[in-house]
Order: sequence, then C-alpha cells, then structure tokens
Amino acid sequence: MNFGRAEIFLHIFFASICSLAYAQPEEPKVTRYDGKVSQKIVMTKDSPIYDHASGKRISYAVYDEMLRKNPGVYRTQPIFDKYGKASAFEIVKKSQLLIQGNGAVMQNSDLMPEVGEPLPPFVMHGLDGKEYNSEKLRGKYVLLGFWVKFEKPLYTFASTKVISTFIDENRKRGIEIVSLGTTLNTEDECLEAIPKRNCGFVPVPESYGFNQRYKISETPYFILLDKKGNIKAMAPHTEFSTISELVLR
Repeated sequence: MNFGRAEIFLHIFFASICSLAYAQPEEPKVTRYDGKVSQKIVMTKDSPIYDHASGKRISYAVYDEMLRKNPGVYRTQPIFDKYGKASAFEIVKKSQLLIQGNGAVMQNSDLMPEVGEPLPPFVMHGLDGKEYNSEKLRGKYVLLGFWVKFEKPLYTFASTKVISTFIDENRKRGIEIVSLGTTLNTEDECLEAIPKRNCGFVPVPESYGFNQRYKISETPYFILLDKKGNIKAMAPHTEFSTISELVLR
C-alpha cells in the first residue's frame, strides 16, 4: 500500500452506548441509545507503530507490507497518551476488535481499569485555564466524567444536578473533590454549552481521547479516584448513586 504522501488521515469511528437516568419533566426521558463518534487523526510515516499481537514497535515499511500482503485483515488504531492525544498507532487484526455493522469500533469494556487499580496518568487542561495533572492531584479525590458532547438529550440541568449535589454536599463536610468532564466540544462550544450555573465539573475541551485511553464504552461514565490515585468507584450515569452514596473521609 503506497500512500505517496507523508501523512495518512485515519477516520476513526468509535461506537458508544449513551444513557441517561435523570430528565426534567418537560424533556423526553432517554434511557439508552447507540451513538457513533468520528475523529480525524493524522498518522505520519514517522509516527510510532506497534504490532498489537507482539507488542513490539515496527517500522513503517513492515507496517505497509503487512497491509499489502493481508488486505482487509488489519485495522490501524490510535494509541492515546496521558494528554489524551493519539501519539502512536497499532496494527490490529480485525478479528480481535468489536466492530459493528456500520464500521464503528466498540470499546471493549473488559479492558477498562478496575476498582482498586491505579488509573493510568493523565494531564488535562480545563476550560478554567488550569492544568490538571493526576500526579499532582494526589491527596485529593478526583471525579472524572466522560462525555461525548455537552448537548441534549444527555447533557441537561437534571443530569448535571446529581453531580453538583454530590460535589457540594462533600464540600460542606470539608471534603474537596476535583471534578473534570471530557468532551469532543471545542473551547468555544464549551463556553456556549455550559450555562451560568454549577454543572458540577470543569469541562476539558477537545479531550475525547481520554475516553479511548481508558476504554470507556458507555457515556456519560464516571470514575472516582481516591487520594492515592486509585479507582475507588466507577459507574455509568444511570448508576451514579454507586458513587454519590459513598461516605468520603
């Protein structure tokens, strides 16, 4: 496969299951729907490439030969780093992926981090202009909310109130929780979408790569980290009480 260019544009489609347990009376109640997210990611001939089967880094020439000799067998997947960016790629046999009929790749929830495990590091840049480095957040509880976009039917006053209530109730008890929300939205879109009220988290513009980094297959989804950076609890929005009913100390 000779691309004849220094850059290869990969249109990556990720499928996610979206759910919403809380809705205002005048709004239709959405409990579940399938969504597909498209991202345009650039891979150059200098990008690090790994063979998923062996875990070893391979040259572009080897990668190109694997594709040419096995048409339709492999798929190129981005690898997301601690900044939520696709800094490397891997070649994977399609038989190892959960590919839907529309071509979207479903995240394998079996690969998600588990309760009790340390969450792989992250560095996020919030809409408030601050940098949130997981290594520097030790000593604080951290609530990560993984969204697609801040828009209806999932992003509503009711859906965020359960988050802000959880944060506020703990603050009154002297427990500080750093709360962040990932999204595909740009900074301008976040400013337009986030109303002048407490939504319970700091939006992180253009950060959907973290959803892939942590293999989030359902959205909105939440992970609560303890003061050591280990996962204390995790749940989809429909089961947020799993997190909100915890007594933090």
